Amino acid sequence: MSTKAFHSDVDFIVRIAGEGGEGVISCGELFARAAARTEYHVFTFLTYPAEMRGGFAMVQIRVRDWTIYSLGSRLDCLLVFNQQSLDRTIKELKETGTLVYDPETAQLPPGLEAAALTLPLTQLSKTATGGPLGKNIVALGALGYLVEMEQRILEGLVRDRFAAKGGEIVKRNLAALRSGYGYAAEQGWPRILLMADLKPKGPQYMMLSGNEAIALGAIVAGCRFAASYPITPATPIFETLTRLFPLVDGRALQMEDEIAAVSAAIGASFAGEKALTSTSGPGLQLMTEQLNLASMIEVPLVVVDVQRGGPSTGLPTKTEQSDLNLAIYGVSGESPRIVLAPTSVEDSFYQTIRAFNLAERYQLPVIMLTDQSIGLRKATVRMPDLSHIIQLESHVARTKVKIPRPEFINLIDRAEPTAKELEDYRRFRITADGVSPMARPGTPGGQYLATGLEHTESGHPDYSPEIHLQMSRKRFRKMEVIARSFDANPIEIWGRPDAKIGILGWGSTAGAIREARYLAEERGIYVRHMHPHTLSPMPHRQISNFLVRLEHLIIVEENYTGQFAHHIKAHFGAKAIELHKCEGIPITPEEILRGIEKVAGIIDEYSIARL
Repeated sequence: MSTKAFHSDVDFIVRIAGEGGEGVISCGELFARAAARTEYHVFTFLTYPAEMRGGFAMVQIRVRDWTIYSLGSRLDCLLVFNQQSLDRTIKELKETGTLVYDPETAQLPPGLEAAALTLPLTQLSKTATGGPLGKNIVALGALGYLVEMEQRILEGLVRDRFAAKGGEIVKRNLAALRSGYGYAAEQGWPRILLMADLKPKGPQYMMLSGNEAIALGAIVAGCRFAASYPITPATPIFETLTRLFPLVDGRALQMEDEIAAVSAAIGASFAGEKALTSTSGPGLQLMTEQLNLASMIEVPLVVVDVQRGGPSTGLPTKTEQSDLNLAIYGVSGESPRIVLAPTSVEDSFYQTIRAFNLAERYQLPVIMLTDQSIGLRKATVRMPDLSHIIQLESHVARTKVKIPRPEFINLIDRAEPTAKELEDYRRFRITADGVSPMARPGTPGGQYLATGLEHTESGHPDYSPEIHLQMSRKRFRKMEVIARSFDANPIEIWGRPDAKIGILGWGSTAGAIREARYLAEERGIYVRHMHPHTLSPMPHRQISNFLVRLEHLIIVEENYTGQFAHHIKAHFGAKAIELHKCEGIPITPEEILRGIEKVAGIIDEYSIARL
C-alpha cells in the first residue's frame, strides 16, 4: 500500500473512561456497534480492572473511512466519569480535542488547551430514571449527539441490549439515552463528526472480537469438540463455542481445571475429532505435561493462549506478549509443537483454520498465541465467502495445501490407514516426513497402544537407546518438513526493499508497526517490515533474506525481557535494537515512530562522520 493510501478524510478516536462497574465498557461497545452500522470502519480496545467493581476502566474506539490497523495514538474526544479517569488520560487528548466531563465528579486541570464540555451524568440519570445507574447510557446519548449519530439507531441498539431484562428496563434506558442526547442539543454542543445519513457497509461486513473470530474459525475448520476452564481473557472463545456448537452438532465441556481440559481435548482427538482448548498463560503452564503427551502419541491438538500480563495471576485483564518462551521452550524432555501468532481480529479467523490444518496434517500440538488486545478488541472485518471452502483429501501433498485466505479456504483432515496398511498396522510407522496414518478407535485391525512411554512403531513400550533415537528422529522430522514448508510460503515483507532500517515484530503489534512505517515514510524515512505468523519452527530462509543489507534492525514486542529478540538473536546472530512495552496496554504507532526516528538519526550521524 502506498503512503498516500494511509491518509483518511475521517480518523476519529474517542475514549470513554471511568470506574469498573459504572457501565463504561457497555457504553463504548454500544457506541462502537452504532458506528459499525455506518460506512465507517471501527476498531476498539478495552481494559478494565480484575475486580468486579472499582478501579480504572476504559474503552477506546477508533472510527475511520479506511482500514484500521491499530488503536491509534492521541485522542480526539475524551469522555470521563470521574477525576481519576481524567487525571490518568488527559495527557493523551489532543490540544485540538474535546473533553466531556461531569463537573460534580471531576475538575479541569489548569492550562487545558482542548475544548471542554460539561455533562452532569449523575444528575441527568437520576432525573430520567430515578437513580444513578443509567449514567453510562446518558453518556452514550450525549456522545451520539456530539458525533451527529441518528438517535433512532442508538435507541434500536438500547432496545436490543436490554430486551431480555423486560420492558421497564428498556424504558428507563431509553429515557437515559434521550436525556443525554437532549441535554447536548439544548447546550448547543458543536458537532465534531458527521455520522448521520451514512450508507451502511453492507452485509459483507461484520463486527467481531478476536476471540469470536477464533471460535468461528474453529467451527469452519471442522472442530466439533472444545474443553476449557474459564480464564480471563480467553473465556469468550469457549463461551462463543458453547453458544454455536449446538448448531453444528458440536460438544463443549467446562472442566474443573486446565489439566483436565487439555486431557479431554487430547482424548477427543484420539477418538477422531478435531479438538481445541483455550486458556491464558497460567493455564498453558499447567498444560505443559499433557502437551508433551500429545507430541509423544502424535495426536492433533489446537491450544489457543490469549496472553495477559504476568507472572502468576499478574494482570488478568491487561495485554502482554510474555508467553513466547513458554510456548516454544516449555517442555520437559523434547517434544515438537508448532507456534503461530495471528496479527489481527480478521487474521485470527484464518490462522485458526490454518492451526487445525497443521495439527491434522502433522499430528502434533499447535499453540496459537494471541493476547488480550486482539482477543477482546472488536473490529469491522470482511466476511469470508464460505463457498470458497475446499475440503482436501488427507493424502494431498502438503505443497498443495494453501494458507487460508478470503479467496480460498482449504481444509484437511488427518491421514487414516488404508486397507493394505491395516493388514500389518503400525501406528507409529517410520515415514519420510515423520507422519504415519492414524486409525480411529474401533477400526478393524487398527487397534494400537498410545501411552506416554517411549515405544516401537507398533506402540509397544521400548526403552532401548536405538528405539528412543529412532522415534525422536521421527517426531522431529516433522519439524524439518514443516520448516521447509513455511519457507516455501509467500514472503511477508512490506516496505522498500532497499531500506536500511528493518522492523521485526509478532502478533498484535503488526498494525501499530504498519502505521508507524507509513508515518515514517511521510518524514522521508524508509523501513522494511516483516511480521512472521509462524514463530516455531521459524521460516529461516525468509528471515535471513529479510536481514540481508540491513544496517539496523528494530524488534518490537510487548514484554519486559525481549523474548522474541532473544529468539531471533539465537537463530540468526543478528544485532537488534529492542523496543519493548510492558505496561498492560498496546504499543502505539507514535511510540514506534519515535524509535524509528532515533535509529534514523544514528544512521544520519554515521553518514556525516564518514564524510
